[in-house]
Amino acid sequence: MDRHPILTIAMVVFGVILLMPGICALGFVVAGGLSGPDVGSLIGLWAVCFLISAGGVALLYKAFH
Repeated sequence: MDRHPILTIAMVVFGVILLMPGICALGFVVAGGLSGPDVGSLIGLWAVCFLISAGGVALLYKAFH
């Protein structure tokens, strides 16, 4: 059974939106590095952002397969 094209488009749009926190977190990790006095508190935030992005990757994978 084929999926409706609008559902596929919605999955792609939401998948890309879910990728944004991970891209931003990766940019801050690269720019700021893993050094500094408050890195311990940021690691949890970065982990949450990467988990949200993993959901976006899974959604995009599901949309195209």
